[in-house]
Amino acid sequence: MKTRFLSLLLGLAATPGLAGPVVTVAQGKVEGSSTAGVSVFKAVPYAAPPIGKLRWKPPTQALSWAGVRQGTAFGAVCSQAPVDWAGHDLDRTSEDCLTLNIWTPQVSDGARLPVLVWFHGGGYTGGAGSQRTYEGSNLARRGAVIVTVNYRLGVLGYMAHPALSKEAPLGTSGNYGLLDQIAALEWVRANIARFGGNPANVAVAGQSAGGGSAMLVTVSPLARGLFQKAIFESGAALDLPGTAQGSSFKRAELAGGAFAKRLGATTLDKLRGLPVSALIAPGAPRAITSPVQDGRVVPLDITAAYQGRHDAGVPVLLGWNSNEAARFVTHATLATYAASASADYGLLAPDLLRLYPAGDDATATRAAQNLMSDAGFGWRSWSIAQARSSGKPASVFLYQFDNPPPGPDGSRADGAVHSDELDYVWGNADAKDRWSAADILLSDTMQRYWVNFLRTGDPNGPGLPLWAPYRASETALWLRRNELRNEAPLREEKLRNIDELSRRAKAGAARSRQMGAARR
Repeated sequence: MKTRFLSLLLGLAATPGLAGPVVTVAQGKVEGSSTAGVSVFKAVPYAAPPIGKLRWKPPTQALSWAGVRQGTAFGAVCSQAPVDWAGHDLDRTSEDCLTLNIWTPQVSDGARLPVLVWFHGGGYTGGAGSQRTYEGSNLARRGAVIVTVNYRLGVLGYMAHPALSKEAPLGTSGNYGLLDQIAALEWVRANIARFGGNPANVAVAGQSAGGGSAMLVTVSPLARGLFQKAIFESGAALDLPGTAQGSSFKRAELAGGAFAKRLGATTLDKLRGLPVSALIAPGAPRAITSPVQDGRVVPLDITAAYQGRHDAGVPVLLGWNSNEAARFVTHATLATYAASASADYGLLAPDLLRLYPAGDDATATRAAQNLMSDAGFGWRSWSIAQARSSGKPASVFLYQFDNPPPGPDGSRADGAVHSDELDYVWGNADAKDRWSAADILLSDTMQRYWVNFLRTGDPNGPGLPLWAPYRASETALWLRRNELRNEAPLREEKLRNIDELSRRAKAGAARSRQMGAARR
């Protein structure tokens, strides 16, 4: 069937004086640009600017505009402190940032393509959907509509506070960044058909904090029906169960109240009147810069929700990299290893230090890396896969990425670190000229797997090595440039041990609360 550009498919031929394709969405007309068979629409608002009285409130409907809105340049990124890890310019920041970007390919008449809605990483405090890493043309050309989303970050995105909870319709505060992501999914459902996408075939996806966000969306009752598949790459969200003291939401409210008091904001008007610079300055506790289990937006811990079949029940593709923590831990001593474990894992730290022992300073770095890789990234994905391996829910496909890209001298690290897989999934590596033919083939294979999954919920397809679904056999597809093989997950026995330690600690904490309540 003859194909044509999206603007022609939709009967929206270029208007005189306008150079690019024009699409009409609920709020008005937006003009994009077309290059090499892909149309791109940038900085499309999906919610009203969360400024002034709307700071620390759930997102509201995007405002309409007159005429044709230019969608040829990225919008401002959500307010954040300067970073150097992104590799691209994130300096143009603003609270007025709730926009998304859309890449859509040439399509056949009547086509309804699968849709990928991507949440960027950055520890819930940085990053943007406009990073060059997430330029969506390569994936779009394979037959999918790609959407990247900006969402509120840090204190502006996640601070809980008793006064904010009191005024909130849900009775809780925080998790505004997560509510933004749900609002973006609602906008996609209402508008994506106009870009050639199928609103009934949407995958929620992300990496790192974005992967954790996607996990949280799949267990939030507020997002039901907004997506049909999910992809979690190195997802990180919520504490390891059993490590926190008391209710994480109560701790977050206390931390938010203390933070506001430190800034001299004794009322909500004063809090909302603070300059952004005061809110993104270093020193805000993690409890108010990342999602919390609040009982409403996030009613349960992610793993508990999957184990109890309280998730969305959609097909899932997920995994992590073989040496995640080497991105963050480059050197540790026995003393620093013990101190960081205590800070991160609380009451579980002694058991975890025994599970990942270090005999001296020389072995501390590797032990610290393995512990953080497993407890911080691997366990959560593994626990979701485990929960799906029993019963008859939708399918789950687990990967292990073990292909460190070549460095400037051609050498490769010992294992793939956090974010290494992104260049292979998106195909936008800055140093792609250093890749071998096998690297290029691996990237092509991964993109085919990912897009197949978007289409059908199964990554397998003609000409691809079999990716076995994760079942009782506990198999993961190891992604390497020289071979793809279904094997057991990395350090699987230690993941089981972490799971058991967490269960016991969680059960013990529950018994302590019951005894305390009985005494009262």
